[in-house]
Amino acid sequence: MDDLYSLLARFEGRQIDFKEDVSASLYRLLSAFANTAGGAAVIGIRDHDHAVIGLDLRNNAVKKLADSITTRLGVHPVIDIHEIEGKSIVIVTVERSRVPVAFDGRYYTRVGDTTREMLPDELREYFQQSIEWDSVTGPYSFDEIDEETVRRFLARANATGRLTSVDPAESVETVLSRLGLARDGGISNGAIALFGKNPQRYFLNCILRIGRFKRADIIIGDHEIGGNLFQQFEEGERIIKQYLGVRYDISEEAMRESFQRREIWDYPLLAIREALLNALIHRDYFNNTIQTQVKIFDDHIRFHNPGHLPEGVTVEMIIQEHYSFHRNPKVADIFYRAGLVERYGSGVERIITAFRDAGMPVPAFASTSLGFTLTMRMDTLSASYLQKMELSERQILAVERIKAEGSITSGVYQSLTGVSAPTAFRDLKGLVDRGILEQVGTSRRNTRYILRERSR
Repeated sequence: MDDLYSLLARFEGRQIDFKEDVSASLYRLLSAFANTAGGAAVIGIRDHDHAVIGLDLRNNAVKKLADSITTRLGVHPVIDIHEIEGKSIVIVTVERSRVPVAFDGRYYTRVGDTTREMLPDELREYFQQSIEWDSVTGPYSFDEIDEETVRRFLARANATGRLTSVDPAESVETVLSRLGLARDGGISNGAIALFGKNPQRYFLNCILRIGRFKRADIIIGDHEIGGNLFQQFEEGERIIKQYLGVRYDISEEAMRESFQRREIWDYPLLAIREALLNALIHRDYFNNTIQTQVKIFDDHIRFHNPGHLPEGVTVEMIIQEHYSFHRNPKVADIFYRAGLVERYGSGVERIITAFRDAGMPVPAFASTSLGFTLTMRMDTLSASYLQKMELSERQILAVERIKAEGSITSGVYQSLTGVSAPTAFRDLKGLVDRGILEQVGTSRRNTRYILRERSR
């Protein structure tokens, strides 16, 4: 009873409303709940003061109400009956629907505590969000499928053990049908995007764009990659690596572990691969205005795809809870079977872990109305980056020493590099002038150099 009185004391809001009786406004309300975030309608309560009016439940009224809601809206409500002050009230709860729910041919939405009809643009966007793009079939021919890509996929999927029900010798038509990418003679968008010879014939912006920038307004490399998604991934990964720096660890420990020199890239390659796959798999292919983009700068890389997170899902959820959301489930399933991605939303976690293991700043994630963006930042004090800044080997050695020890003095620098005091002063002052180091101490004797705060 305490919970009921607490419920009645609540204001109307996005997920709760009060109705005196069953009327057309109730069905509009339930349509709006189903089209937004779900909600509960409390019937038998006066709207303006929440006084208990009660509802007549004789003659199977509750069953008739449930049947009417299912018939008129196509949803299955949960109905609870409660007694308050000797009167019956009914709470009708509906969940958010995967498909748009109409009442009398009109679609409603919930804005705050108000129910209103969807605007045309809202309705179009809702339909796009509710329909899985990769499952929609179109006027395509099996001749447009690249058999080589299909066979390569089957070989990978069999090697991973994630596709044992398909005989690699079967025809392309049979394979696509078994994978759920073709049905009743129709071929899906997903089949064309994944295995098509020229998906851009139908989807102009099904393209991966990779740019190398010196500044936001200065581009020094531009690549527009077409073909199917497997081809875009392979070529995209190759081009991104071409713009990354790599150095080699030939220490005794590294040689002892692998018997060969160890490559150390500007960014963890596993994270690069995951980010590229996520951008291709989760983009909003209904959006024909923006391409999947990778922008490579001197000190960071930005992956962007036109596919913002769905309503109710936040960046914090995908980072902390490993929330799994597939805008294009067929595309995601094919890449999973090929052994390129894992299920259960582990991609973001794998990216974060790769950066932490490398001792680098954790990437930033953002979702806006324009899409989803992942920004990776380079370790700006890595040896390769310092070399790009045209520092001397002595200066790089000093930064590495400070990263390990926390600070360095002129005397230690002289012992480390074998230079004279004036040269040590010039080298360290140069690092201060470049904004890499900071000089602390009040006298020459206790002067030491530390990493400048913004460079750590």
